[in-house]
Amino acid sequence: MRVPTEAQIRAMTPEGRTTVRSRAAKFDSEIGRTTVALIDSLDLPLSSGGMSLDDPIYRELQEIVWSARARQAALDAVRNGQPALAGVDPILQEVMGGRYGRRGQGTMNAGSLVAEVMRHAGYEKNGEGPLPETCIARTAAMWKPAKALR
Repeated sequence: MRVPTEAQIRAMTPEGRTTVRSRAAKFDSEIGRTTVALIDSLDLPLSSGGMSLDDPIYRELQEIVWSARARQAALDAVRNGQPALAGVDPILQEVMGGRYGRRGQGTMNAGSLVAEVMRHAGYEKNGEGPLPETCIARTAAMWKPAKALR
């Protein structure tokens, strides 16, 4: 196994990156750790959700949800006892305006993308919870830190 280059990782589909990352994480070696660290450092999505990959709305959702701003907002929401989407939904509204909503699976895809972000950050699902009235989505997953691997 070799460490892929940044260009190779960027050229992969989100699912391809997930596969490479999962395989690398299973190896307790410098190559495995380096590969995981490189994929994580690039802040690229690891899933493509329910819309087609080339749907412009989905691409925009994906870009926003995986941004540093949205990832931080998701973590802040969880630390405040809210679903992670409570931090991201307002950002999606601000950036996307009327392009973000319930139609076309917008809120569902946003929730799926936020779930990927949270799993990637080391969290696991911990039930569901209501979102603030200011959010377009109504309910979303709650998150807690995942148990350490042994």
